[in-house]
Amino acid sequence: MQYSVQAYHLGKRIDLKSFRSSVSFSLLKREPSFLLYEFDKEAYLYLKDYGSVVFLNCSEQQINNVSQILKAGEKTKLPSEVYAIELAESIEVDFDRIKVQELTLDVAHIIMLNLAQSVALMYYLNTTATLHENTLIYAKQLEQKGKINLSKKKMLVFIGKTMNLKNSIAENLFIFDSPDLAWSNENLSALDNKIKSELDIVNRHHGIQYNLNVIKENLDLFNDMLQHKYSSMLEWIIIILILFEVVHVIIEKIS
Repeated sequence: MQYSVQAYHLGKRIDLKSFRSSVSFSLLKREPSFLLYEFDKEAYLYLKDYGSVVFLNCSEQQINNVSQILKAGEKTKLPSEVYAIELAESIEVDFDRIKVQELTLDVAHIIMLNLAQSVALMYYLNTTATLHENTLIYAKQLEQKGKINLSKKKMLVFIGKTMNLKNSIAENLFIFDSPDLAWSNENLSALDNKIKSELDIVNRHHGIQYNLNVIKENLDLFNDMLQHKYSSMLEWIIIILILFEVVHVIIEKIS
């Protein structure tokens, strides 16, 4: 038997309390950071508060209903992962399919958690890539013209976006944390490790942090240059004012 699991990242946080009060689905598990529902037998919905939603063996109608409640927008434009789940004698994870011995609730939870993390990483990778491309524009200006066409306000906006992104990742993505159930069962632990390895979760997380550090270094350099530029401008203004005062004094003495 084969199941389908689809994960999306909405690009915004999910208010789990509000969602829970607006639906009557069968709630199987809940913690402050996630909700796990069952629609039908072996059909699950998983929501992570940092903006990921995962559907396992759900009908298109069920997916559309939840998407409307979450105001998810067009699914094709969202970061997504799609995997097939198959029953087999041993646990295997490949390019687009996951093989398990049986689809229990805990197995479903492990799969959906990892896919929720993966699409969140995809969203943050896309966001950092955009920031990085914007800083490269100014780096090329510096290389070609010896100066950058960047105002103090734009610089502060860039720095604010970078810091907010770093804080958001630190707050929301506990990439290296597996649920307690993965530590209590050898098969679940093996499944968790194999999915993490296939999705390259740890390396992608490190890649995001590296990109953010590079962006921050570039922005710090640009900021120092702007500070120097404004300091030089202020020095010239002071010099001009002093000269003006000297000329004024000389004119008064002559007259």
